[in-house]
Amino acid sequence: MNKLLIIEADFMLAERLCRALTDNETHAFSCGTLEAAPALLESEQYQQIIIDTELPDGDGYDLIYELGLGLYESDNVPIILIISNDRKPEVSELNEQGISDYITKPFNISVLKAKVCAQFKRGKRNSSFRAISRFEAIGAGSRKSIIGVHVAAIDDYIFDFDNGEYSVAGKRVVLNHLEQCLLRNLVENKGIVLKKKALVDKLRTESRMIYIDETILAEVVHMLSNKLQARNYIKTVYGIGYLWALEEDKNKNG
Repeated sequence: MNKLLIIEADFMLAERLCRALTDNETHAFSCGTLEAAPALLESEQYQQIIIDTELPDGDGYDLIYELGLGLYESDNVPIILIISNDRKPEVSELNEQGISDYITKPFNISVLKAKVCAQFKRGKRNSSFRAISRFEAIGAGSRKSIIGVHVAAIDDYIFDFDNGEYSVAGKRVVLNHLEQCLLRNLVENKGIVLKKKALVDKLRTESRMIYIDETILAEVVHMLSNKLQARNYIKTVYGIGYLWALEEDKNKNG
């Protein structure tokens, strides 16, 4: 079941949208303020979000920025903006902020529904493409190194990149979108030092976040290492970059 979140200040419009967009495959939820949105984002994982940019307690772009930072489970999902007719954004602006589409008020609900359906269909096509791709990231250095379809098993770690599921010694670990992008790049290049600048550029592209720099990268590396208890695997090569260490190197000081 797809879950769709609508953040719309007009209560009557939000109710009409929920009714129109809820069907056998999709359930729509709604709220009317930025203050109310985090509780919904923390309680459910949504496959698509519709955001009104003009909310009574702030600008919808503020929430889009938080979503881009990976503060919620529902990160890297299609976002459709509802904007006033005099605030049409540039396509480049939409792409930079990870926004998939927009619609201007007043609008026909059937047009918005078509946009929502198009985003869901696009997501299914992307999932199918990823499912048939082989994940050939793991080298031969680990005592338990398995190559699968976007699944990596290294010692006590299991990383299912397609489904966003990660575990250490059987215990699930929740990673935000930026941490997932970083982990995948490290594991795909196991034993290879990834230079800071190249890694920053890569993460900007994959996470669609333009605010990443080397300072933020260092913080994300630290957080990821702590969450995975991976200090013996995630190594800092000072002044150069980071790597996921091979078996024979993992116990050496980074």
